[in-house]
Order: sequence, then structure tokens, then C-alpha cells
Amino acid sequence: MAMPTKETIDTSHGKVWLTHFDNGDVSIWTPPRSRQADLVADTVNGRAAWKPKYKAWIAPAVHAQQIIEELQDV
Repeated sequence: MAMPTKETIDTSHGKVWLTHFDNGDVSIWTPPRSRQADLVADTVNGRAAWKPKYKAWIAPAVHAQQIIEELQDV
């Protein structure tokens, strides 16, 4: 089983950390209560699930690439 790959996006609001999983899902993490946390919450807009255990959004493969592209554009 391959290890998840990690990536960082620099947005206009600060850094966003991504973890890409083998099944195509992506975890999106930001520092709690940061400017970029609000940005990510607005961007995922029902296309990802908040997972309190990981303090991260989990975007399913069907939405992951679109969300990443939108975050890269801000």
C-alpha cells in the first residue's frame, strides 16, 4: 500500500495542506480558526465532509481536483 502524498498550496489567505489518498480522496487541512480555514470552508461548500477526528475536510475523488483548482486560484 502506497503512502499518501502530501502537498501544500499557497493561497492569498495562507497555506493549505493537502494529503492525496490512493482512492482519489483528498484531505484538506488548515490551522484552526485561520483566515484560510474560512476560505476552505467556503470553497468546499458541501462537496467535502468535515472530520473532527482529523480536524480536516475530506473531499471525495469526484470533487477533489475541482476543489484543489479553486483553492489554487485564490
